[in-house]
Amino acid sequence: MMKKGMALLLCVFLLGSFALAGCGNSGSSTGNGGGEQEKVTLRFLWWGSDARHEQTLAALDKYMELNPNVKVEAEYSGYEGYEQKLKTQLAGGTAPDLIQVDQPWIYDFSTQDDMFADLNTFKDIIDLSTFDEKFLQDYSVLNNQLQGLPTGSTGMIISYNKSFFQKYNIPEDTQFDWDNLLEIGKRVHDESGGADVLLNAGPNTFLAMFKSYVRQKTGKQFIQDDYTLGFDKPLAVEALGYLEKYLDAGVVQPFAESAPYQDNLDKHPKWFKGEFGMTKNWPSTIPSLQDGVDFEVGALPEIMMKGALTTAVVNRPSQLLSIAKSSKHQEEAAKLMNWLLNDKDAAVILGDVRGVPASSAALDALEGADKLDSVIVDATELALKTSGEPENGITNNAELIKIATDIMQKLGYHKSTPEEAADEIIKELTAKLEEIKSHQ
Repeated sequence: MMKKGMALLLCVFLLGSFALAGCGNSGSSTGNGGGEQEKVTLRFLWWGSDARHEQTLAALDKYMELNPNVKVEAEYSGYEGYEQKLKTQLAGGTAPDLIQVDQPWIYDFSTQDDMFADLNTFKDIIDLSTFDEKFLQDYSVLNNQLQGLPTGSTGMIISYNKSFFQKYNIPEDTQFDWDNLLEIGKRVHDESGGADVLLNAGPNTFLAMFKSYVRQKTGKQFIQDDYTLGFDKPLAVEALGYLEKYLDAGVVQPFAESAPYQDNLDKHPKWFKGEFGMTKNWPSTIPSLQDGVDFEVGALPEIMMKGALTTAVVNRPSQLLSIAKSSKHQEEAAKLMNWLLNDKDAAVILGDVRGVPASSAALDALEGADKLDSVIVDATELALKTSGEPENGITNNAELIKIATDIMQKLGYHKSTPEEAADEIIKELTAKLEEIKSHQ
C-alpha cells in the first residue's frame, strides 16, 4: 500500500496549498437517488485504451444503478480521428452531453464559439473545492469561463526499458541532455549492429523535441502571446540539426520504419522484443508499455539542456471533462461529472486509467483502497517536480501544429535539410499566425 507520506507529497504537487486540506476528505457523494424522477438519457464520449473503456463502462453501470432515472449511452474509441469527429459534432450541435477533451484543444474550440458550458454555473452540483484553484486557472479557464475539469494530472517523462539500460551499461539515473543522447544512442546503434534503437521517435516526437530545445534555450513560449515566434532561424537550424544527427547516427529509428507505430509504441514489435530503449510519453501509458513484455519499465526526467532557461517540461491535465453547450441536460451531465471525478466509489472503479486524479477526494479514495499504481505515481511526481511554465493557448493551435509536424516529417524522411526546414517553419508559421491574428 502506498504510504500516507507519499500520497501527501503528491497532493502538494497536484493541488498546491489551496487544496492540501482536501487530501484528508474523500468528498464522497451518494448519487441522485431514484424515485419518480424524470427519465434522462445522457451521451458520454471519450477515447482511450481497452482498460479505460472497461473501467469507465463499469463506473457508468454503477452510476445507473444508483440513479435509475438516468441512462448513459457510452461512445468511445481510440485517439486517432477523435478530435476531428468532436469538432464536427460541436459545430453541428450534435455533440454528446459529457465529453472527454484533450486540454490543448480548448483554445481552438473557444475561438470558434462557446462550445462548452461554463462549469462555474454548476457550483451547487459540482464540488470544485477538491481541485487546485491555480491548476484550474492555468489549464481550464478561457474567456473567464471554466471550460472543463481535469480528470487527472500528468506530465511528459521518458519511459525506459530497464533491461535495455542494463544491457548497454546506461545508468538508470541518467539525466539525458541533447549531447549525451547522441553519444549514448550512437553507441547502442554501433554495438548492436543497428538492431537496437535508444529512442522511439516519429514526427510528433520530433516536434515536441524541437519545441523543448528552443524553449530551453530562450526561456520563452514557442509561440508568443503577441502571435510572433519565440525563436529565430539560427536557433531553429541548431535544434533541427540535432534531430538530423539523431537520425543519421541511428539514435532513433528511420521514419519509414517507425511511421506505422508513431503513437502506439506498445504495439511496436521492437518494443516487445526489447530492441527499444526508451520513449517520450505520459505516465498513464506506462501500464500499456509494461503489458505483455518480460522487462520492467521505469521513468526518467525529460531531456534537459545544460543551463536551460526553462525546463519546457509539459505538465497539464490528463484530459478534461466538459459539458457541451448544446446539451439539453446540462444539470444531469454535471451530476454525472461530479460523481465520476469526486465520488470515492467511482474513484475506486476508475482507478488511474486517466492518470493520477486531480481531485483530492478521488486521490484520497484511491490511496485508501491501495488502487494507485506506484510507477504511475512516481512518474507523475517526477514530471511535476520538473514542470516548466504552462504552454500558452496559441502554441497548441491545431493548424500550427499540423504545419510544424509536416515539416518534421520532411526532415525525418531526408526530404529537407535543417536549413531548409528552418526557413520553411518560420515562413509557414509566421504566415499562419498573421492569418489567425487578423481573425481575432
